[in-house]
Amino acid sequence: MLDMQLAESGAHVVMAVRKPKAAHELIQKWQNESSGMGLPLNVEVMELDLLSLDSIVRFAEAWNARLAPLHVLINNAGIFSIGEPQRFSKDGYEEHMQVNHLAPALLSILLLPSLIRGSPSRIINVNSVMHYIGFVDPEDMNVVSGRRKYSSMLGYSSSKLAQVMFSSILQKRLPAEAGINVVCVSPGIVHTNVARDLPRIVQAAYHLIPYFIFSPQEGSRSTLFAATDPQVPEYCGVLKSDEWPVCAFISHECRPANPSEEAHNVPTSNKVWEKTLEMIGLPSDVVEKLLEGEQVQCRYGIKQE
Repeated sequence: MLDMQLAESGAHVVMAVRKPKAAHELIQKWQNESSGMGLPLNVEVMELDLLSLDSIVRFAEAWNARLAPLHVLINNAGIFSIGEPQRFSKDGYEEHMQVNHLAPALLSILLLPSLIRGSPSRIINVNSVMHYIGFVDPEDMNVVSGRRKYSSMLGYSSSKLAQVMFSSILQKRLPAEAGINVVCVSPGIVHTNVARDLPRIVQAAYHLIPYFIFSPQEGSRSTLFAATDPQVPEYCGVLKSDEWPVCAFISHECRPANPSEEAHNVPTSNKVWEKTLEMIGLPSDVVEKLLEGEQVQCRYGIKQE
């Protein structure tokens, strides 16, 4: 729904998805629904699998090779495997942490050259109020040490807190002259198909939950606000000049909100930043190098001879 609303605005929208065929069918459905408006939807589909860091690198290389500006990057995809046992990606990372944090972090960093060309530009990370109960151990982001008992709730909330922490450090490392702002946003409690890959009994229980607030259409409002409102960059600038320890966070009411107390833990945020770069295969000075126009080699996506 978010992509449809952006497309209807006349913007060129790229949907980076795991299943391109399904995306094309959805776009055709949107086109049929909006045919009376007389405006064709300007939506392009590209393949991207967040459970594969190689896939992310290939996508970023393909997009950057166009030498086109990127004005807004919306990291919207996420998973919450409710009640499911712990699972790991083929890259060896806990799936919530990879899909909700590591993959968007890698994509955001690798697309900095295009975001610079599109300056003023924005990175919008769709987060969750669940980050308020999250806790991140930078030395145990896979939750395998035994210090904490794994649950899907722990995996999800930790990944969302890690995203806020990483976004805060990225915002600090981007100089004002780069014209790139990083924003986390909460869509609220939205009735989506997040449980689509879970067992049928879990899906049935999920759809019976009584406290959903927003439909998918309503749930996209705060993300669209963060991506388009002209005052958002000004707000980000004020936070940076005041040396506020966390990045801008927009609530489901489209208002500035304060992230969790743990998100304000700067030492831990710095450790999460360093560990994340290590996990996604990038050097510690990657942001500075990309801002200088230098090439950066990622451990993933390297073609085997």
